[in-house]
Amino acid sequence: MRLVLVTTLTTLFAVVGCSSSSGAPVTPAHDAGADAFKGTKPGDAGTKPDTGAQDATPPVDAPPDVDNGAPSTTYPAPHPPLPQLVNLQGGPVLKTPTVYMIFYPYVADLQTFATNVAASTYWPGATSEYGVGTLTVGTTITLTGQTAPTMITQAQIETWVGTQIASGAFGTPDPEGIYTIFYPETTTITQPDPVLSGLPPVVSCVGFGGYHDNVAVALTDGGTSTNFSYAVIPTCDTQVDDLTAAVSHEWIESATDPFLTASTAGAFSLFGGPDSAFFTVDADHAIWAILGGGEAGDLCEPEGNSAYITPSDIGFLVQRTWSNMLASASHDPCAPDPASTPFFAGAPVLTEAESVVSTLIGGTINTQGVTIPVGTSKTIEVDLFSDADTNGPFTVAATDTLATSYNLTQTLAFSWDRTMGVNGEKLHLTITVTNESIIDGVHVFSITASQGSQQFVWSGLVME
Repeated sequence: MRLVLVTTLTTLFAVVGCSSSSGAPVTPAHDAGADAFKGTKPGDAGTKPDTGAQDATPPVDAPPDVDNGAPSTTYPAPHPPLPQLVNLQGGPVLKTPTVYMIFYPYVADLQTFATNVAASTYWPGATSEYGVGTLTVGTTITLTGQTAPTMITQAQIETWVGTQIASGAFGTPDPEGIYTIFYPETTTITQPDPVLSGLPPVVSCVGFGGYHDNVAVALTDGGTSTNFSYAVIPTCDTQVDDLTAAVSHEWIESATDPFLTASTAGAFSLFGGPDSAFFTVDADHAIWAILGGGEAGDLCEPEGNSAYITPSDIGFLVQRTWSNMLASASHDPCAPDPASTPFFAGAPVLTEAESVVSTLIGGTINTQGVTIPVGTSKTIEVDLFSDADTNGPFTVAATDTLATSYNLTQTLAFSWDRTMGVNGEKLHLTITVTNESIIDGVHVFSITASQGSQQFVWSGLVME
């Protein structure tokens, strides 16, 4: 996504927790076909004469056939697939990316960081499966004599970047470049809320810690415009790791999805712009992209603390990013995969075909979810799995994601039959739609599986 949620060192190492609403045990979901006879059995109505007498002990229907699974040493146990990051529009990636760093005050540590990333195993491990090539560090540009603005908007930055590229102020224009502008602590950047346009603008270091975008530049009078990728990094903390974590996220997304903009106004769309590349996930998991974004860095931010590492060959904090290969193998999908730590998750089984029509997503998408009218409930199965022994159970919790993200009235309530288990077990989550959605009947929930400081978040769709 164009923005990455702000990650200060204070919040980075705080354990992120989710809560669920739990009450008395509920009747779990049952296997398909378990109610095919609606409780009838041999000897029920029609099989003996009606004498008019009342049976002393009326027949009682058997309870639903519930599949709770069982702890398994086959890793991973069966579960719904993880998302795949897809190039929906068929746009290009950067095959020979070069980063150009643009400073108001020069930061020497960031030059070292860039050099180390270019030589690391981290970069190809995160990008090569998407067709991105070796990273090169280009010219460093210091804006000598220029004073950083105290306030600037996303639109103003885009215009300024386009002007600088066209004029040659950033050197010979490079369509494979990632022009990275570092703003000092004295600069506040605003941009429209990327999901809900009616909300106030998003502010740097409060709502985001960086973003990337693209600008079309006509390099000659009357010539065809060329797209250029750029990243914007506000200084939210004086510690360099705060900057490098955001920069790593934006460089990988700039390389795997350099020309993402959906329109000249930069409007958010689940489909991306006409030249976008790895902008979003496969249709069955579309809901994963609506709130946090569907690009390589966005998809791994919900892992919380464990999404950030300091590789020995870089020496600075970076973010792990989404790998389709790891996801397909049911390993931790965020590369590099911490091989010494088992990956685990709680995957909701969502098999109902949903057609979502919304101005929010910029069109119609057919996806998977569960239909629950307002004021009613439905129970779904949640499959627990891990890629190795977790040495004990992990815990799950459900969250009304939309309400939590935007401080809105809760529209979903939850109740579990159990809230912990291990690979192979199946839990059952009852979801109640308590209020109408403010977004075209769309509700978003998430299931957070956690053990100690590790967590993984799985998103799901509810339609009224």
